[in-house]
Amino acid sequence: MKTVITLQEVVEADLRPYKEVWLTSAQALAESGHKEDELCLWRSELAFTHDMMSEGCHDQNMHGVWLVVDDIDNPEEVLEVENDVRQRLQDLGLQGEFYPAEVGDGHAFAR
Repeated sequence: MKTVITLQEVVEADLRPYKEVWLTSAQALAESGHKEDELCLWRSELAFTHDMMSEGCHDQNMHGVWLVVDDIDNPEEVLEVENDVRQRLQDLGLQGEFYPAEVGDGHAFAR
């Protein structure tokens, strides 16, 4: 079961237990197996341990949190959420990589 928080909750959420922050659409959240409208926004530097990599179970142990956005294809909306998440992660002292599957470190740099 996915852990979901609202965009309003992210500014005060304790993100320390999570290793990934995902953006998703309401449709992807409602439909099991729907992956088209999901985007890994952030992954913790401490996401994988050596034991997890050697056992091949790293995907099974990733604890993520999902944020539902109205339009995941809207760069302005995604950038606004990204800025809020960046600030919250900074406040919590958490380190990681934004858009780990993409080139660059956020939509702010894609412009």
